[in-house]
Amino acid sequence: MGIAAPVVKSNANNSWARIPSRHIYYYRSSQHNDRWILSFAFIFESSDPVQFAYCIPYTYGQMQSWLNELEARKYTFFHRDLLIHTVQKRRVDLITIDGSSDTFQGSKKMIFLTARVHPGESPSSHVMHGIIEFLVSKDDRAQKLRKVYCFKIIPMLNPDGVYLGNYRCSLMGHDLNRMWRSPSEWAHPSIYAVKSLLTQYDNNPLWLPQLLSELSEDYSLEFTQFNTDVEKAGTGRRTMGELLSCLCYTLEVSFFSYRHVDSSGNGIQHCTPYLQYKYEALGEAFCRALLNFYEADCGIREILLERPFKTFLPARAQKSLKKQARKMIQTVMMK
Repeated sequence: MGIAAPVVKSNANNSWARIPSRHIYYYRSSQHNDRWILSFAFIFESSDPVQFAYCIPYTYGQMQSWLNELEARKYTFFHRDLLIHTVQKRRVDLITIDGSSDTFQGSKKMIFLTARVHPGESPSSHVMHGIIEFLVSKDDRAQKLRKVYCFKIIPMLNPDGVYLGNYRCSLMGHDLNRMWRSPSEWAHPSIYAVKSLLTQYDNNPLWLPQLLSELSEDYSLEFTQFNTDVEKAGTGRRTMGELLSCLCYTLEVSFFSYRHVDSSGNGIQHCTPYLQYKYEALGEAFCRALLNFYEADCGIREILLERPFKTFLPARAQKSLKKQARKMIQTVMMK
């Protein structure tokens, strides 16, 4: 089982590291109304500053510096545009990665990716970092992806929230991932602009999860769901999936660790903590899965699905599906 291990960085070790699980204590406290308390022990070896964080940070300034660096590389297939400014006048960047000039001639499919709608979910930025770095690399698979797809990427949907240190909301106190149905151009400019952009641009949904699970041990096919619950109404995946004729997915990444079965064949599960390179590796695996998806879509790769579609649905959805099937059968019999 995984443990909520914070991260630490000091002058002596300039990269973020997980605090060892043996130094972490997670317990209920009678002094805090029986709430769960996370405590940890740490030895300060000098008077130098030490930073602690819930998860490995990824700041707005860090992203801007990195995008400036990517621009300076002068890739012919990389373009950075200002989509819109936030309420506090920060950039919402639109990245285009495309290896050919016929993007808008109808001969190419588009992959549209967004990250960091919730400011506190910094793992998404690290995964997106890995995705973009792989897509601009000299790897043969990356070059092929640039030829067959046009990538449109919003690396940070909520810059104000990230800059202010919010966990889930924007500057205005709104959860931007519940504003997709009727976004305000003033209060939710990034959501408004992305939705407008996607409506301008305007199979098989099981292939991509299956392919990603084959390439990355930290992706769980077991917990993949096609969810249409009421509490997800207004999210980007639900709103744009209903509005456009496209496949919409949300890739959720743990703050701390992932479970996987070892290679012994005994079914023993291990828990591996996430570090920055593991997040970026997941982003690369996602890109490789996209390439395999393209090959399967073209008929040059065969995919054997391990689970039928109905098992990806929540229990409530499965019951609803059965009711619909019974109604259809009754209708056919009546005819």
